[in-house]
Amino acid sequence: MPSQLLHNAAPLDRILVIDDLPLIPIAFQEVFRSVNPSAKVEYSENVFTALSARSYANTTFDLVITGSFQNGYSNPLLQAVTELKKRFGQPRIMIYSSTYDPVIIEKMIETGIDAYVHKFESPEEIVKAYQQLAAGQHFVSGMFHTLYYDYGYGVRK
Repeated sequence: MPSQLLHNAAPLDRILVIDDLPLIPIAFQEVFRSVNPSAKVEYSENVFTALSARSYANTTFDLVITGSFQNGYSNPLLQAVTELKKRFGQPRIMIYSSTYDPVIIEKMIETGIDAYVHKFESPEEIVKAYQQLAAGQHFVSGMFHTLYYDYGYGVRK
C-alpha cells in the first residue's frame, strides 16, 4: 500500500496545516523549508474553519495536514478528507495523529489519505513523509508502520 504511486511527482509548495495548536504549522514550515525553500505553510485551527474560510476561496494546496481527528477511522474523517480534496484542488492528505488506528492504514488508498504520521515522529521522519509524498507515493510513519506491519496488523482498539 505505501509503495503505490498516488499522484505524479510534484513539489509540495502550498501546504495547509489544520491543528488546534498554532505552533505545529510553524514547526512544519521549518522542517519543510529545510528540503524545499519554496514551501509556504498556512494554518487553520479546525477542518470546519478551513473549509469555510473566505480567505481560502479559490485557493489550491499541494498538501493538507490535519491533526484534528482523535476518533481514528470514522465517517467524519472520510467526509473531511473528501471535502478537503474537493475544496482545495485535490491535494495530498496527511493525517497527523497520536492515535493509532490500523483501519486508516488498511483503507488509505480507497479513502484518499496519502500519509499517516504519528505526532511524536522526529523531524527526519516528517522530511521522509514530505519527500515520499512529493515523489507521488503513500507514506506510513515509522511508529505506525511498526505497530501495523511488525505486529501483524497491529494492536487493534
